Amino acid sequence: MTMKLVLILLLPTTVVFAQQKNQPTPFDRFVKKPGIVWAAYASDTFNFQDKGFNYLLLNRLAKNEIKASLPVESRTKDVQDIKYISKDAIDVNFYGSRIDTAMDETGKLIKVERPAATIDSAGFKCTEVTQILYIEKGKLKSYIPFVTPALPVYLSTGRYIGERLYFNTCYNYQYNSKPRKKSKRFFLLQTKKIIDFEDTKINNELKSMYGNNLIKSLWPYVMQNKIPAYAVDNEERLKPEELNMGLVKTWPVLSPIYDSNGAVVKYEVVPVEVDPGKYSGVLLIQDWFYDNKRNKLYARIKEMVLYIKKDDKEPIPFMRLILNT
Repeated sequence: MTMKLVLILLLPTTVVFAQQKNQPTPFDRFVKKPGIVWAAYASDTFNFQDKGFNYLLLNRLAKNEIKASLPVESRTKDVQDIKYISKDAIDVNFYGSRIDTAMDETGKLIKVERPAATIDSAGFKCTEVTQILYIEKGKLKSYIPFVTPALPVYLSTGRYIGERLYFNTCYNYQYNSKPRKKSKRFFLLQTKKIIDFEDTKINNELKSMYGNNLIKSLWPYVMQNKIPAYAVDNEERLKPEELNMGLVKTWPVLSPIYDSNGAVVKYEVVPVEVDPGKYSGVLLIQDWFYDNKRNKLYARIKEMVLYIKKDDKEPIPFMRLILNT
């Protein structure tokens, strides 16, 4: 299932959003470590409805089993000072006070408490996941600092107008923490996300050595055969010397062979090497898991499909890299 970014309409709230890189923050300062050669935010909005993930988090919060804060956005000043609050305080921020002023039969003003809002679990399905992808020691890794369930918002007429961020939870301050054993976590979803290099570089990139993008940073390890590469249409593993433009069925480049008199006696097919700079983006395939005891979200990167520009046409799939991190 290919995941597409879901537009979340921002209604009046205390959250401040920023486009600029406002770092370092407690969650992304780790990218300054010398062993990390590339890093970027790869946040997106997913639907974990099949597992009722948002409703699970809300119920656990109501029972004080997990901690949560008001919704904050990555790379803003709000992430510098996370304050955990109760579900009641979160609801007041989201819905406003439930105390109204009314007049009794004698004309005296009295305070009336409205009933708490009822959340329809069927519509409570969009989760904004803040994720940082980074390359360390030749491996592409994933780090999820926090997640933000969102609630649908409707006008009084019943018209749906978008989603509004509800609260933040699943805080993880250790970028290199590992998920617990399989028996202590459960599978949520597999996603397929398109990462466009131009968009990532402009808006989300945190670190890049020598101006290299994601693939340029991984390419030396691919050519050293440390990252398995496969053709897109079969399970045949490719050798480094086979990673040429012939994989996209382009016309072969013929090199003439001359005799001692300078006459062409035959032509030899010359493989055209791949220029990593021609990669336009990747399709990232991830499996998502929730650690129930630690209240943390993890993503296992399974593989990437590389897309390459060919003859100024639409990018086409070139090869697969298996990334069992």
